[in-house]
Amino acid sequence: MPAAMPTVPGVGHRSLTIRDAHGPVAIHLAEAGSGAPVLLLHGWPQHWYCWRHLVPPLADRYHLLMPDLRGFGWSGTPGRGYDPVTFAADAIAVLDQLGLDRVRLVGHDWGGFTAFLLAVAHPERFERVVVLNAPPLWTAMSARLLASLWRTWYVALLASPLGPRLLTSRRWLRWLAPAGRRSPFGTEDLEIYAERLREPARALASTQLYRGYLRAAGETIVRRRYRDRHLSVPTLLLFGADDFFIPKAYLAGYESNAPDLRLEFIDHCGHFTPEEEPEIVAGRILEFFG
Repeated sequence: MPAAMPTVPGVGHRSLTIRDAHGPVAIHLAEAGSGAPVLLLHGWPQHWYCWRHLVPPLADRYHLLMPDLRGFGWSGTPGRGYDPVTFAADAIAVLDQLGLDRVRLVGHDWGGFTAFLLAVAHPERFERVVVLNAPPLWTAMSARLLASLWRTWYVALLASPLGPRLLTSRRWLRWLAPAGRRSPFGTEDLEIYAERLREPARALASTQLYRGYLRAAGETIVRRRYRDRHLSVPTLLLFGADDFFIPKAYLAGYESNAPDLRLEFIDHCGHFTPEEEPEIVAGRILEFFG
């Protein structure tokens, strides 16, 4: 497919310019619907397009704000800040530029981990939060978790010097469907994601992001960076029960820090919940957001 923006009925696009400590960063923003604002943060290897199936059921009630994280989709590639802490700062900068004091929040994968960071650091900015297939900030080290670490082999590969070279090829596409499972994406959808990641600057962003994964895992699980932080925003964690990439072992240990976190599993669903089970996800978002 060409580099043209994919078309989703009812979705418009614009570009915002935010600033970090080093200078300006262009953020592509997809929008749909009207009503109370909802910020949706995507994960890897996607961009705003991962929400396409949720637009029809949600846009009738909400104004959907679907930015591309820096380095991904059609946002800028500043060569820095490809980590969830910076993604969180970018999200706050976007809300400030749009003049939005308080919104509802949805995040998947890296966007979900970013959503946890946002809810803990800025509870006054978020009315309710839905996280899709991302671990909480209080994952406890356990024998079960250690036994599941082999599933993160792709992290080391993407974080290695080989990462950018692999992402500029087509081979990485098969990683998204573990052995024995049907891919959650059609061929056309995969190409929409792959085409953006084949740009060298965006391939490098993925590599730097997964180098950040290794740091974040060490800080979160080993050094327990967030052990004194608490989640006070009502939050729903929807999790595909058959997630290969983030095993259920990552979901233990949050209870005392997040009494307002509700965990629900979606049976027969893998990691890419918004694209595998959009009807269930949309229904639970509408119910939880009220």
